[in-house]
Amino acid sequence: MRSKQVVMVSVLMVCLLFPLALGVEAAGPTTSPEAISEEEVRQFIDKYVDRYKAMDIDLFMELFSKKGIENRALPYPDIRTTYQKMFAGTNQFLYYPTVYSVQTHAQSALVMGRYKLIQTLKRDNSMRIFHGNIQWTLVKEDGTLKIREMNYGRSQGND
Repeated sequence: MRSKQVVMVSVLMVCLLFPLALGVEAAGPTTSPEAISEEEVRQFIDKYVDRYKAMDIDLFMELFSKKGIENRALPYPDIRTTYQKMFAGTNQFLYYPTVYSVQTHAQSALVMGRYKLIQTLKRDNSMRIFHGNIQWTLVKEDGTLKIREMNYGRSQGND
């Protein structure tokens, strides 16, 4: 009787350990995601400017993460509403960003610079000029860069 128990325990141990050993052997080397390149970031900023000037709210908002925040307070739904109202009252935007620094990581990038925005209003065709510092925190979501956070100062006047 004792030998049957030893055999059963041995068989049970082999059955339990065998799949674990296979799992360890089958696991390949893990690869970390490729870091975001500075060129990828600069292409994103170009796309941001083009979509801003095109004033297509749906295409523009595709650039934002659904978790996006603007100026440390405005969540995604409010960002959309704000830009939608602004686009509706505008004839034309000219947008000039100057990127000073790009810090890239595996799944994010920090971009710092300045911007100048010229807005021509529909109501009276007047122009408003805004400028200031700007900072984008970009993240990769499903292989695409998105704005996770954008912070900017907004001075109005000639520059």
